[in-house]
Amino acid sequence: MNLSIFIARRYLFSKKKQNAINIISIISMVGVMIGTTALIVVLSVFNGIDTLLTTVTDSFTPDVTISPVQGKFITTDSVLLEQLKKTPGIASFDAVVEENSLVKFGDKLVPVVVKGVDEDYARHVGIEPTIVSGKYALQEGDKPTVVLGYGIAAALKTRLGVQNPVTFYYPDKTASSASMSALNNQRIYPIGIFSAQQDIDGKYVITGIETARKLFGVPGEISKIEIKLQNPDDLASFKATLASQVGTEYKVLDKYDLNRSFYAMMKSEKLAVFLILLFILLIASFNIVGSVSMLIIDKKEDIGIYQALGMTKEKIISIFKLEGNLITGIGALIGLIVGTVLCLLQEYYGFITLGNGSYIISAYPVKVVTSDILTIMVTVIAIGFIASHFPVKFLVNKIVKS
Repeated sequence: MNLSIFIARRYLFSKKKQNAINIISIISMVGVMIGTTALIVVLSVFNGIDTLLTTVTDSFTPDVTISPVQGKFITTDSVLLEQLKKTPGIASFDAVVEENSLVKFGDKLVPVVVKGVDEDYARHVGIEPTIVSGKYALQEGDKPTVVLGYGIAAALKTRLGVQNPVTFYYPDKTASSASMSALNNQRIYPIGIFSAQQDIDGKYVITGIETARKLFGVPGEISKIEIKLQNPDDLASFKATLASQVGTEYKVLDKYDLNRSFYAMMKSEKLAVFLILLFILLIASFNIVGSVSMLIIDKKEDIGIYQALGMTKEKIISIFKLEGNLITGIGALIGLIVGTVLCLLQEYYGFITLGNGSYIISAYPVKVVTSDILTIMVTVIAIGFIASHFPVKFLVNKIVKS
């Protein structure tokens, strides 16, 4: 065994002359352990939330959309649809009519985005798990129905069923006056409520594509084509290839273009929390400085003996630097094990639940990511190294004569 490691290990576990040094060393180790555990747990929770929100948001956000460069609506392009059927890498695609509208129930008037879809849409995007009340249906008998976002349903205070219709309004392009008679209006029956993500819940309603076409006065037209890929990892290359195929009259956008602020927010929130916890860990590392500094003072006689035996100053410095690194390493390793075990238990068994209520999931979402664990370990060890390097070098230089 290397002599420096042997001596550092002995100093770490042996009883010191001053019992306070043992206590401070233990406190330092526990501080690093708690900080490491907190970093792993919090980042894993953020990963779980991000994964959940991304999954739910992706139910309503396609991987790629094709929309007109000019105007809001285009006549259904059968040639383009046939081309998409033959394009490799596409899992499904849906023609959609989407436009802003006003919806009224009682004395409540709320702006919404109406999304008109066909019967295959729910199967392609997996919308059923997000239904928290009522059911998903585009028509009930001969009556058109609509599925409301949770935020919209709450704002309207509407009741579900085919006895309580809500009224949608949209400007009539053929009308000449600015009165209510210049608005198309359509009574549609709320049949269900979905809850996905706050921005979506307070913005979208889903109805049949023909119902939407009638409301907006665009028979036979669509707003865009939404595409789901077989392999989302191929998104960048697929987008570039498709853009070159569809020509200049269409624009091709991916989900990151459509939800740029959402994805940027998730990354910035995780980074902010990581930096805050890292700062707390940095403060806790001052215990390591105190512990190693007191140890050097306590072992002043030993240092003189090492020097008399011919040990170089650099070798003596390395002993106490290793002492600090051992405190950091052991604390970080225990914290890694505790944090990872807690997160894996939550991820697979969900012992911390969300309580009673209409939630998409029953337990707090957690996801352990290997890259996060490696980043945390490298960062914690780097902090420990810096915390022990400079004070050790300074104190040993004062004690050891050149």
